[in-house]
Amino acid sequence: MRLLKSSLVTACAALFALATVPAPSSAQTSGARTLSPAWTDFTRTWSDMAGYSATVTVFEQKGTQTENLVLDYSYHKPSSATMRIVQGKNAGVTLVWNGGTTMQAHRGSGLMAAFKKTMAIDDPLAMTVRGSTIDQLSFDAILAHAQETPGSVAQLPGAPIDGLATDEVRLVPTNAATDGMTLEIVDVAKSTHLPVRILGYDGPVLVRSIVFSDVKLQAR
Repeated sequence: MRLLKSSLVTACAALFALATVPAPSSAQTSGARTLSPAWTDFTRTWSDMAGYSATVTVFEQKGTQTENLVLDYSYHKPSSATMRIVQGKNAGVTLVWNGGTTMQAHRGSGLMAAFKKTMAIDDPLAMTVRGSTIDQLSFDAILAHAQETPGSVAQLPGAPIDGLATDEVRLVPTNAATDGMTLEIVDVAKSTHLPVRILGYDGPVLVRSIVFSDVKLQAR
């Protein structure tokens, strides 16, 4: 029995991040350009945290391929991430990344963990249909992508999400060919100053939706 089917790893490897760059350290993001008031608040709040855990609900599409997942995800600075597939293809598989270019994949936990495998984080089997990798869900990576991607940025009043008032930060990349998206939106909660939803569009078509819920922060 194979540990990871192509569809599994495609689904689970890192559907979460806008970023198409490796997750940077907090020091790398601290001096980046200012995008908007909401983004400044996000940067400041995240700089005081050591990590977080969250439930992440993901939709992603490329051409005729679609993926839908619910994931348990945790991240600890500077470069440690664990995620378990709760719902979706191959539910129960866990991926663990501790920095570097490889990650561990297994089913189960503790002494019952089975079907262990080591694989490169950029292995084609370990990437989503839109090319994301496991190191790209972190708030570090989300910040870096928005701060380093050339393009225009605007902040608008956001719609309430799960009862939370939000600010909507819009990024229109100068070169959409980089990751195939012409508009990226991050909804930042006014109360926590953290992302609650990320949307990506290819023209009028929604091709990525990432929703963060039950976020638990780890203070320094």
